[in-house]
Amino acid sequence: MITTPHTVPPFTADGTVLDRIPADETFDGTWPFEPRFYRGNGFDQHYVDEGEGDPIVLLHGEPMWGYLYRNFIPALSATHRVIVPDHMGFGKSATPQDREYCLRTHTLNLIGLLDSLELDRPVTLFVQDWGCLIGLHYALRFPSRIARIMIASGVPMPPTLEQKIERLGGFRPTSDGRMPVEAMVAGRPELSGSPTGTAAVPYSAWFPWILTGLPDDPDYVCPALASARNPEPRGRTESVLLNMGSTATHVISQIMGVENKAVMDATWIRAYSSAFPTIESSVSALNFPMEVMSQLSLSPEADAFHYEAVTPENVEAVRALPIWMAVGRHDHAISVGRIEAIAASYGGCPYVIIENAGHFVQEDAPETLVALLQMFIQTTGGETPRFEDAVGVPPPGSAKF
Repeated sequence: MITTPHTVPPFTADGTVLDRIPADETFDGTWPFEPRFYRGNGFDQHYVDEGEGDPIVLLHGEPMWGYLYRNFIPALSATHRVIVPDHMGFGKSATPQDREYCLRTHTLNLIGLLDSLELDRPVTLFVQDWGCLIGLHYALRFPSRIARIMIASGVPMPPTLEQKIERLGGFRPTSDGRMPVEAMVAGRPELSGSPTGTAAVPYSAWFPWILTGLPDDPDYVCPALASARNPEPRGRTESVLLNMGSTATHVISQIMGVENKAVMDATWIRAYSSAFPTIESSVSALNFPMEVMSQLSLSPEADAFHYEAVTPENVEAVRALPIWMAVGRHDHAISVGRIEAIAASYGGCPYVIIENAGHFVQEDAPETLVALLQMFIQTTGGETPRFEDAVGVPPPGSAKF
């Protein structure tokens, strides 16, 4: 019998492999927050709920989980109620196989979770990567529930279907929402150019990597429904992302972009890798980029969800909110080259480009982002905390919580 050390993936006491991170796992004390679970969406959705006061909701993206905000929660919860969900299939949340892993499901999950918390005042949204799209589609549906939005990736306002077709050269999606790869390349300039970028990384390395790793098969389909998947990965993209428990470090640090390599110690690697112990538990990590590249086969309801709330009234209501952007100069996943046009899609919101930071600015510059978020709140009508409560963030690696 082969015995396996209790490192990655997560194990039970009897050696059984789990399908997610155990609820009581603290990763050597770096994640000391009480685990909470909401089951109203039909699965165990993990979230953190710390502190009191005006609510701040921190949304992660691909392929992260709430651990991304471990350096935010102590500082922000001194003055605010801080809510950090793990999306379905990430972190300590379950990965049910009877669900579509797509924007619609993740947004409806967020709606259900926040409704259950019965928040009595508007929230501050801090969103990054896929957290941007989920948070923005929440805001488009419920702008009155939002106090302000801070965006930490170069993601523009969601388009209407007509705007998307125009951007992609007149190509129309199929009945399940998929677009030809050639349409994506022709309509998105950030997909062309240097595959590794330059010093300023004006192009995306992540999405060309996704598209060039698809199977050489004109009939290839990547289903949104987890149970409809083929049992084995097909092509390089599926092979890497469906084995995220073994590949997370490379995907996060090299393909997408973490500049602060010093943060990547053994605990860090275990924290992100152990969220994906099996192929079945990694479907969430595959479907996010496949959907944004219009390569995911969606149900009619899931496809329509992309556009149904993008009305002139809703867009203007979101644009009327205070919005700031803070993005990393060296983002390998979502190019900062179009930052002015992206800011214009929100009505010309202010933006900050953080030097020496990559796609995961929360890992590279947590102290800068927390300070910017506190300033944003205080200068846009939020409560100014007492001096003794306005704690900062220790530099990465200088302290263990």
